[in-house]
Amino acid sequence: MSPRTWSITMLSSDALRRRLDSNFENTQKDLDSAALSLDAFSPDDWHAFNSAIRQSSTASWAVNQEIVVKHNLAKAIINEIR
Repeated sequence: MSPRTWSITMLSSDALRRRLDSNFENTQKDLDSAALSLDAFSPDDWHAFNSAIRQSSTASWAVNQEIVVKHNLAKAIINEIR
């Protein structure tokens, strides 16, 4: 991989990481907001809370997948060096 390609890849990786982190933080805030405004007897509130939980779960999964990809990439690079 050329230095230019490597720097473009790293910039893209950093931008992706910032976007994933931002999305995760936003979904956590939305989940907190839904939990605080939850009326136990309102089906609409339960639906909003359930939706916020699903979105938070998806954002968490995406962040974890990014970590797994970086780990596997680093592992592959180390194995190639050996």
